[in-house]
Amino acid sequence: MYTIEYQGQNYQCRGDETILEAMLRHGVKFPFSCRKGSCHACIHVAQKGRLSEESQKGLDSQKKDEGCFLPCLCRPVDDMVIAARPKRTGTRSATSPEKSESDVVSPDPEMWQALGEGSVLTAVLEDFYGRVYDDPRLAPFFHGVTMRRAIEKQYLFLRQKFTGEKVYFGDRPRNAHHWMVISNELFDYRESIMVDCLRRQGLPEHLIARWRALENSFRGDIVKDKAWNRKIGDIEIPVSGFDEVTLDVGSLCDSCGNEIDAGVTVRYHLRLGTLYCPDCMYSIGE
Repeated sequence: MYTIEYQGQNYQCRGDETILEAMLRHGVKFPFSCRKGSCHACIHVAQKGRLSEESQKGLDSQKKDEGCFLPCLCRPVDDMVIAARPKRTGTRSATSPEKSESDVVSPDPEMWQALGEGSVLTAVLEDFYGRVYDDPRLAPFFHGVTMRRAIEKQYLFLRQKFTGEKVYFGDRPRNAHHWMVISNELFDYRESIMVDCLRRQGLPEHLIARWRALENSFRGDIVKDKAWNRKIGDIEIPVSGFDEVTLDVGSLCDSCGNEIDAGVTVRYHLRLGTLYCPDCMYSIGE
């Protein structure tokens, strides 16, 4: 049993639990999202106490030098004093260029031509998502979504931006990412992978700068420290939770795959819309 001092209070952390688990067990309001070290939403600073190598997994050398660690991965080996990492103000990441209206060109015929009117864009996205789906920090955001589906949606979104054609009918960036806890650092990390993919396909640097400006125009819709409810008009749809509905038409259970007849009451996930038959509806967690 180790003592963790946080915000002037002492908490006991058992040897078989992480600091995040201990904080939540004690009812402490503590930031977190993925619990796997991917999102970095729970990052804190150790002011006292030793850190295991696992607790700093995926952090760059600067953060390690600052004593940053991930409570979701940290099983203490010592009594510790921890604190929230001070927020950086007045600075921007080197990978996040300032954006002005003149930087974001849409439609952008020059960009579309350089992208082979779609062929090079496809190659970029196949390279990018191939790396994303293998990346331990980014892959969790695509759980349950096939790589082909992710590529198709992003292709249509960017084609509409670069050509002005009305070909994308999915969610706008704010709704599409509403449940994802994404930091500025993770946004920049994802962008660095995209930039590398663009360079590998030979896109000129001035067009890469325009691409980055376009993506950064959505930073405010994506970066956040907690999930947002999805909004459709004035209606907000919760990030998680279930409700029940009686089907007007038959469907299939998303758990067991069995048919569900019209008139049957089922349980459905408020964000995902997945349906669960009477046999499965109470065997699933939140």
